[in-house]
Amino acid sequence: MGKKGRERLVVVGNGMAANAFIEEISRIDAVRYGLTVFGKEAHPSYNRVLLSSVLTGEKAPSDLAMHGPEWYGERGVLVRSSEKVVAIDRNRRVVRTERGHEAGYDRLVLATGALPIIPNAGGTDLDGVVTFRDLEDCGRIRGFAAKGAQAVVVGGGLLGLEAAGALRSLGMDVAVVHLMDRLMERQLDERSAAFLKDALEERGVRVLLKKEVAAFEGQGRLERIRFRDGSAMDAGLAVISIGIRPNIELALASGVYTEKGIVVSDTMQAFDPAVYAVGECVQHRGATFGLAAPIFEQARVAANQLAGDGRSAFKGSPASARLKVPGIDLFSAGLPYGGDDTIEYMDRRSGIYKKVTLEEGRIKGVVLFGDSSAGPDLFSLLCSGEDVGHRRQELLSTGRKAGNGATGLLNQDAIVCGCKGITKGAIAAAIKAKGLFTREDVKRETGASTSCGGCAPLVDGVLEETLGAAFESGAAAALCACTSYAREDVLRNIREKGLKSVGAVMETLGWAGVGCEKCRPAINYYISMVWPHDAEDDLTSRLINERAHANIQKDGTFSVVPRIYGGVTTPAELKRIAEVAERHRVPLVKLTGGQRIALVGVAREELQDIWGELGMPSGHAYAKAVRTVKTCVGERFCRYGTQDAIGLGVELERRLAGIPMPAKVKLGVSGCPRNCAESGVKDLGVVGVAGGWELYAGGCGGIEVKAAQRIGTYRTGDEVMEAASAVLQLYREEAPYGERTYKWIARKGIEYVGKNALQDYGKRTKLVARLTYAAEAVGDPWKTQGPALMKKGA
Repeated sequence: MGKKGRERLVVVGNGMAANAFIEEISRIDAVRYGLTVFGKEAHPSYNRVLLSSVLTGEKAPSDLAMHGPEWYGERGVLVRSSEKVVAIDRNRRVVRTERGHEAGYDRLVLATGALPIIPNAGGTDLDGVVTFRDLEDCGRIRGFAAKGAQAVVVGGGLLGLEAAGALRSLGMDVAVVHLMDRLMERQLDERSAAFLKDALEERGVRVLLKKEVAAFEGQGRLERIRFRDGSAMDAGLAVISIGIRPNIELALASGVYTEKGIVVSDTMQAFDPAVYAVGECVQHRGATFGLAAPIFEQARVAANQLAGDGRSAFKGSPASARLKVPGIDLFSAGLPYGGDDTIEYMDRRSGIYKKVTLEEGRIKGVVLFGDSSAGPDLFSLLCSGEDVGHRRQELLSTGRKAGNGATGLLNQDAIVCGCKGITKGAIAAAIKAKGLFTREDVKRETGASTSCGGCAPLVDGVLEETLGAAFESGAAAALCACTSYAREDVLRNIREKGLKSVGAVMETLGWAGVGCEKCRPAINYYISMVWPHDAEDDLTSRLINERAHANIQKDGTFSVVPRIYGGVTTPAELKRIAEVAERHRVPLVKLTGGQRIALVGVAREELQDIWGELGMPSGHAYAKAVRTVKTCVGERFCRYGTQDAIGLGVELERRLAGIPMPAKVKLGVSGCPRNCAESGVKDLGVVGVAGGWELYAGGCGGIEVKAAQRIGTYRTGDEVMEAASAVLQLYREEAPYGERTYKWIARKGIEYVGKNALQDYGKRTKLVARLTYAAEAVGDPWKTQGPALMKKGA
């Protein structure tokens, strides 16, 4: 027993299986055990399903982390990273690490995972021959990757093909070498495998089937690969992904009974009653496991058993797989061959193939290529074992396109999230009990859709069915009626294919017509966000205000608002504004709510002259950009002021003004909590307090009045600048065009913004660097673009 009578529970391994077990045991019995976790990797537990996203650079390693240190701390879980357990003394019930540390246990959970299978070939120790199993492998692969160089992926399974897709996106020439006669032979039948092979080759990935490596050759570093049929090919990088084997070395050395894996009962208990095992290291009824769904089920069973619930047993639920290669839509579940009945649909020209295998009216397998929208629904029916023979004709047409009807056909015990085994009833109960409205809410509270994300449409279906009109869809809707592409699809293509003009995007993605007033400005913004220095600005894709760099009024005249940093001006500046207004007989001179002066009623043909005579930069009062920073006088003059509001406000505005944003952005800096600059209803608000500053985000004082939420406290203005920059860059990258910060934060959650923009030093630094790079591309349009635009008749 540990301190205060709590039993000592030790988990060896800190991968996805261990994480799922810790989540479950913490949820159902947080007080019974004092929990210690040993992980050999330096990284915290992370989502290995998304490794290919790290390989492409789309995600940073930190983006894959399941939980931050605070999560474990709140639950009293001690995590000892970079500390490999090398021995188990089962008599003393003690584990020993390679550093010589010991930890006693009353119950032990082994989650040691699996090791990559290495081909029986010479030269596997050459530089450039690597496996693809963890974050360290991703780093090594990226180190060898070179644009235009030849890479060979050995193995045509799920992970190998994702590696091939990632390497191709990095600009490498890629070939996949596979021993079998078809790709992904465990998940696909012959027809779907043929569709997949064709799709890969269309994307520049060569596929060589029935090919076995005999040797990796080179002088210290890989230069070529020789095959057993006598052929060879040059290569500078070989990624081995031919399968895994349970990591049983620790268990074997400790006398825990093993065969192919650590042998466990239906309760996940090993032959030693104090030892349990979960994950890829396990052998259950002769089978071993590599996909997420059965591993999560094992974790739930073990956690419930150790919490005293003896009813749980591992049954080995069906698993699903979704290939994450850009441009290829592939879903598979169960057994795609066999059974006593088959329903198939094939459209070779469109590249669509669908197949459901049945046995006695129950779904046994699903393969969907080219259109996987029905995947989550069919998988749930597969898991439920429901007799669907009477619904044969509708099975391949079910999916989110039919609204919530598909989920309405599922009973409450039907599995929605196959990875984690979460039922429709559990999700619906959480929606009602905890007031959930979005998919992000459901992910946070139940864990559904947090692994591969394939069940996201089905989660939306349960939300829609439960909430009706109150449902806030998180589904990726098409950008507009001109296309079927969603925002993320457009952004991915802009990044991966180097698209730097609206025309290039539309031509590449097969846009309908010339676009519309909804999609053209959005595309123009997304290009400038991705390529701030190289984007080809399209004037026809800008609204009239942004083309004229002034706000149009109802009579066709414009308002001119020069930049007044922090609302602080000089007599000379005021005099110049007054003289310009008199000379051009401006009908209205108006003090704005942003502490600036607007010249209202200016004819279009006078804009250029007025800009030049003012000699002041544009205030961007017309733009979807950072517009203004409102300040109070702060401690310089106010007897209540605690901080220099003017100094920080002016600095913020000089750094951030004019940077393109999804929507207009306004800031406020108040020198004390009396908040005279109205910081509490700004997109970003800063409030001076004793000893520092508080930063708020997500406020709005417009049609909808929203109070900003506090996101952090900082000692210095430099720290505020860094935090504000990180939050704004995250908003730039993640919010749809036209979405204000308050809607974005309401949708994502202030905790999400804090975690992804501020808490992780590496993420924060990269966000700030990207915003700084974007800021360097911002000029004064009144001096540069203005004259050219006006000559073109803006």
